[in-house]
Amino acid sequence: MFKPTGLKMMCLGACLVFVLLVVNPGFSQEKTQDLEKKYAAIIGDYEFDLTDMGMDTITVSFYVEGDALWAWPSTASSAAEMEPVEGKEFEFVVDDPDEGTYEVKFLKDESGQYTKCRVINDMMGMDVTGEKIENE
Repeated sequence: MFKPTGLKMMCLGACLVFVLLVVNPGFSQEKTQDLEKKYAAIIGDYEFDLTDMGMDTITVSFYVEGDALWAWPSTASSAAEMEPVEGKEFEFVVDDPDEGTYEVKFLKDESGQYTKCRVINDMMGMDVTGEKIENE
């Protein structure tokens, strides 16, 4: 007969937590929905004019997937995960091994809505503010 010991009970408990939190697709979906609500004011597409840097105007899409906020520039082949800055609402960093650290700050306009996004990258000499594109 199976007689659970303390160690066996801990292993069973750990397996149960793993199944409930990691394997359970509803948990991930709930986390995504929570983040979508949290970041609803800033999610969307922003247009950045980089002509002063010798580049074109680009669009960056900010969206939630899984348990993170992501940025996908129209010039990139993939998205980058944005890490929140502790204690700062709607401020993030993105570390790129080749291009350095991007500081991303979402800003309110005169009416109090988040419609601007400032991106700073000292290594690239970048300090640019983009405007949110209104989807029709």
